[in-house]
Amino acid sequence: MSAEHPTADTILVSHRVPAHLARRFHQLCLGVTAEILGREGLTPLQWAVLAAIAEEPGSGQRHVARRIGIDAVTLGQIIEFLEQKGLVQRQIDPDDRRARQLFLARRGAELRRRLRPSLLAAQDRILAPLTKMERASLLDMLVRVIEANNSYARPGNGRRKPRRKLESHPHP
Repeated sequence: MSAEHPTADTILVSHRVPAHLARRFHQLCLGVTAEILGREGLTPLQWAVLAAIAEEPGSGQRHVARRIGIDAVTLGQIIEFLEQKGLVQRQIDPDDRRARQLFLARRGAELRRRLRPSLLAAQDRILAPLTKMERASLLDMLVRVIEANNSYARPGNGRRKPRRKLESHPHP
């Protein structure tokens, strides 16, 4: 195909901007992980919560929410779901009885051990067009960009503000 007539798969020059490319890359990542996680009845975000708990057992809910960039209410709903599936356990924090510490249940740890190789292989498939050095560079650059711009990654940032309902009678 010539440059004058790009295929539908070709990224247009005007779309070679971080926001568009990040959205498309995110689609790829969600698609490849959803193929694996969907068989287990999990979403990629629920898996991210499991992974965060596995990597920092005993963390509090607020810490996990900040770590993966979601709001505390959403995390609470995910924890409730994962707890009902027997994948996560909450325990009272001995230093703050109002807070809860999060741990993987035995079933959650077994699921993580079983699925992690498939998920890592899926990540490798996404990055297959790159050399090993390019893969490391891409990941390093993504981390630098994300860490330097983390203030924009607040939960809910970029969403439309709720519209106010019109009052039934106008003010004079």
